[in-house]
Amino acid sequence: MPRTFRCYTCGTYEPHRQPKDDRERNVIRKLADKQKDNAFVDDYWICVTGDRDCRNIRYAYVDKPFDPPRKMPEPE
Repeated sequence: MPRTFRCYTCGTYEPHRQPKDDRERNVIRKLADKQKDNAFVDDYWICVTGDRDCRNIRYAYVDKPFDPPRKMPEPE
C-alpha cells in the first residue's frame, strides 16, 4: 500500500511503495550494504509519482539515505 513521503529528488511529497520482489530487495541490500540475505529492507520506500518516472529510494525516516540519491533500476 503506497504511503506519502517527501521525495528528495522530486522536492515534494509523493506516493511511495515498498520493494515488491526479491530483485528490488537485493538492489536495496547492496545499496544499504546489508550483508545478510535476510536483512530487513522493507523500511526502504520507492517513489512512484505519476508525474515523472522517479523511482528514488528513501529510508522510512530519512529522505536522503544515499549520497548521491539512488534510483531503483528498471527491470531488465
